[in-house]
Amino acid sequence: MKKWLARLLAMREFGVLIALVLIMLFFGLSTSTFLTGHNLMNVLRQSSILGIMTMAVTLLIISGEFDLSIGSTFALSSVSAVVLMELGVAPLLAFLVALVACCGIGLFNGLVVTKAKIPSFIATMATMMIVRSVVLVISGSRPRVLGNRGLIAKVMGGAVLGDVVPVPILWLLAIVLLSWFLLSKTTFGYRVYATGGNIRAARLSGINTDRIKVTNFILTSFAAGLAGIVSLCFLRMVSPTQGSGYELDAIAATVVGGTALAGGIGSIGGAFIGSFILAVIKNGLVLLGTNAYIQDAVLGSIILLAVVVNLQLSATRSGRRFGDQVRAIFGWRRGADPGGPPAPRSG
Repeated sequence: MKKWLARLLAMREFGVLIALVLIMLFFGLSTSTFLTGHNLMNVLRQSSILGIMTMAVTLLIISGEFDLSIGSTFALSSVSAVVLMELGVAPLLAFLVALVACCGIGLFNGLVVTKAKIPSFIATMATMMIVRSVVLVISGSRPRVLGNRGLIAKVMGGAVLGDVVPVPILWLLAIVLLSWFLLSKTTFGYRVYATGGNIRAARLSGINTDRIKVTNFILTSFAAGLAGIVSLCFLRMVSPTQGSGYELDAIAATVVGGTALAGGIGSIGGAFIGSFILAVIKNGLVLLGTNAYIQDAVLGSIILLAVVVNLQLSATRSGRRFGDQVRAIFGWRRGADPGGPPAPRSG
């Protein structure tokens, strides 16, 4: 019993789960509507879109990279699908073309990062701006309405099973299970952890780390595209500016869930809880009647606290100091100029 309890307390997800319970208790005691079944289902539905992207972002961050273009990719998939359907393309084909285009963005990001050796933060920031411009051009800078597109639109997110469970929640659960299987039960997952934990050792052990990173970039863009289509089918419309900020929300959710920003540490369960925590906080603040101008400040403060705790825990477990852990995130070594080449090692 003591061993089981010690193992439970050592799990990163346990602390995140406790935080979720405490937050829910706070909002439950502060408002009479938060803990109702209808509201909790609504929170889960709200977290589903972000959650789908967060699962793939978790894989990417564990492998040691970031993607700031997923918000723009999210918008591209939904806008391009609607535009194609307006041109007479069948809905299923339009969705498939949109997803392939999103995978192309992920492939581009991966190749730029691994072959051109451009930091993913910079590379995907550039892609974010390029793709957003494309979205604004093809949409004519105006919202697009999906309309009635039949069964495929219902399957992709427009239906509500039994008038209780929105289909986006089912998509989220499916992606969570698939991501968990990939990360925990396959050699691919082992290679993802190895790549983010110690890329030099991973290469020496025969792992093609570039392939792992490119694959994760593709998966991340695919997840963003899928989330965009699911959102489109549920809301029945899309704005060309939709998805702005999702890239930061997804990173925040996976960090809140215990994923180390420096790579090598993280879990799908923690990321799932992290995305739900963000949705709970946003919903709870609205129910409390919090001023809309300070909601982001409250959420940002919580995220900042989670990042500091995350870095401190990662530094403690790896034996590094807090400052060294921060430098590791950006690829800096002690004594190196962040804007120049790494400092030479002595001996």
